[in-house]
Amino acid sequence: MKVRRVLKRTGIVLGVLLVAFVFGWVPYFLGGVVTTRRFTYNDRENAGLTPASFNLPFEEVSFQARDGVPLKGWWVGAPQARGTVVLVHGLNRSRIEMVKKVPFLHERGWNALLFDLRHHGASGGNVSSFGYFEKQDAHAAVELARSRSAGPVVLWGVSLGAATATLAAADDPGVAGLVCDSSYRSLRDTVSHHLELARSWAWWMRAVPSWPVGAEVLFWISRKGGFDVDAVDVRAAAARMAGRPCLFVCNSGDERMPAEIAFELKAAAGDRARVLVVPGHSHGGAYREATAAYQGAVAQVLDEVGTGPLRLAAATH
Repeated sequence: MKVRRVLKRTGIVLGVLLVAFVFGWVPYFLGGVVTTRRFTYNDRENAGLTPASFNLPFEEVSFQARDGVPLKGWWVGAPQARGTVVLVHGLNRSRIEMVKKVPFLHERGWNALLFDLRHHGASGGNVSSFGYFEKQDAHAAVELARSRSAGPVVLWGVSLGAATATLAAADDPGVAGLVCDSSYRSLRDTVSHHLELARSWAWWMRAVPSWPVGAEVLFWISRKGGFDVDAVDVRAAAARMAGRPCLFVCNSGDERMPAEIAFELKAAAGDRARVLVVPGHSHGGAYREATAAYQGAVAQVLDEVGTGPLRLAAATH
């Protein structure tokens, strides 16, 4: 009888510890990792690149978001520029993720502004917020672009940068166009989706149910990040883009941001929005995997917001 009581008590203790782990520590840990941990992906594909790697002169620029967070970037001017494209990188990346897009923009007569979002690269800040605070960074970049050059401003972002660009453009009707590559629908939706994916990625996550753990993760994200998670609603922001040219890009087999998201965002954005589907399973790799098609689709957006199609032959003489 004594052995049975010991085993029973041991089982109860283990059960309590398991519940505390699954419903206490796991959401607390995950909520902290995605908001306060400063991690930079080892971007071997673009490591060491600057605009000078493509024989393009550039300037280092420093500016501030509206809440005072210091931001760092590169300004790449184009002769007789048609306008400026602000390039916004993804989560745990930096401005170098976007640098290979600059020669294309320069050839078409557009300035480019690349910068590190807060809590990334050389910029300041101590929280990542999935676009909630980062849209202030995009607003500041747009203001810098307007102060340095006349002409329309277009936002072009990938993943977190795509969500950030859409949220910022929705707030600023003066942003002339949008390229949104591999965005999520909303923070609430993507947390739930990624928890489901994590259950297949890590053996220990199989014991973690997506509900109510997803709600707990969102609670800790909100507490640690200091923002309203439901305000990160990219689909609602896309609906405020009506009347402006938009391109939504996706990879057909992207597990993290399924292709149907791009079509939902396009439907929200209205008649002047398009979708480019690139065959492949990468996340955010569409420009690399279908460069010509991607450039053609972006050129349509630029031509709509600029002064019409650029005659490249004339521009090179």
